[in-house]
Amino acid sequence: MAQVHDMWVTPGPQPNGLQAADDGLWVIDQTDNHLYKLSWDDGSVIEDLPTGTEHSSGVTEGGGMLWVASTYSCELFKLNRDGTTAERYDTPGKGVVVFGDPNRSRVTGAHGMEWVDDDNMWVAVPPAQKVFLMDPATMEVKRSIPTPGTRPHGLFMREGEMWLGDTQMGKIHRLNPDDGDVLDEIDVPAPEVHGMTLHDDNIWFCCAVTRRVCTVPLP
Repeated sequence: MAQVHDMWVTPGPQPNGLQAADDGLWVIDQTDNHLYKLSWDDGSVIEDLPTGTEHSSGVTEGGGMLWVASTYSCELFKLNRDGTTAERYDTPGKGVVVFGDPNRSRVTGAHGMEWVDDDNMWVAVPPAQKVFLMDPATMEVKRSIPTPGTRPHGLFMREGEMWLGDTQMGKIHRLNPDDGDVLDEIDVPAPEVHGMTLHDDNIWFCCAVTRRVCTVPLP
């Protein structure tokens, strides 16, 4: 079981996506739908950008833009640096997810996102139980890999390998991005792993239930 270190809690009520930046940590909140940039040291607010997204669950940065997964509208938002919307795209693999209680089931879209380069961006979609490789220029799907669990969430790439958190399993998997084969896993039973990113050889993740931002060492 991984050693979990608490860092701080977020200013928003339900953090659900993380992305590392040189000068701070991007956090998208699924309740107020604000995109925050927070200090690595204490979680203080550097930037606070309202967005037009709905129940957002993933964020990444690349190509001079910000990208947010608008889960309940089943869209992927391309945002300007001030948080205003530049483009909106349909989420691949959207579908119905049942959250334990069938009365809470609904059509949802993407969660974790990870910019790779001008030609490649990964997007995790729980209803499809897949991670899609997309072309950021057109947002067309290039291919996909299966996920080891049913609720894939935050992800990041390191040295050509994918690290993918699963909220329901309480695990972080290291995957071969060519075929989805599991190469390693980390047990994180609590708090829940939602958004996830890499900073200074530590895995940073947030829990939407407790607002906690935590780290575990990268193996």
